Amino acid sequence: MKSELTNINNGEIISLKKLTSTAWHIKLKVPFYIELDMDRNPGYIIPLLTGDEEQGNTLIIRSTLWNYDVVRNTVEMIIYTRKNNEEWLENLSPRKIIQYLDPEEIIMQGLHTENYYLIGNTDAQAFFYQFNRSLPFTSTVNSFIYSKNTGEFFPDIDGSYPLNYHIIYPFSPERVLHLFRKELIKENENFTILLFCEHEVNLLFSQYFKKEWEATENQIRIANYNH
Repeated sequence: MKSELTNINNGEIISLKKLTSTAWHIKLKVPFYIELDMDRNPGYIIPLLTGDEEQGNTLIIRSTLWNYDVVRNTVEMIIYTRKNNEEWLENLSPRKIIQYLDPEEIIMQGLHTENYYLIGNTDAQAFFYQFNRSLPFTSTVNSFIYSKNTGEFFPDIDGSYPLNYHIIYPFSPERVLHLFRKELIKENENFTILLFCEHEVNLLFSQYFKKEWEATENQIRIANYNH
């Protein structure tokens, strides 16, 4: 066994559905309570295992936690289609057992503010929905989710916490920032910016907010899918 593959657990697929051309939704029945500190860290990655460990072809597929039902012990996650997981996803079916590792935190501690700006590409959707649902009702959430293509957006679980979507075509990091500047303004000094974009877009936004909004390092948080 590879040294990093510890605490391997088995879960049963309850349902799976292809939400968009790139995103799959999987609902998994897990055998026991999963220790998640949603108040401190609302974002989690659930590593899934594919392949045969004994044959040495085990592959870790990283999924984003969308929802965790403590009462029913079910985990809902979003997996994005990549070249290395397409065949595996197509072969999944209800009642099939898949393996997963302990959740990994998308570390976002210490976020206590009035206004949040959630900016990301479509890979950020599940995380942003979960993050949005975890905030107190007194918080104001401004979202800017973008894609190069149509058909890559999906609503939250019951549609109660919508996010704003934008198509950027033709795509460039500069066009993403340009459209954001047209859509959103700084409401006050008490804000936190959460970025979940391509590296070039993250960099542009970080520079913009520091210069134009006088944001501090602590007010700009960059989430990383491969954290």
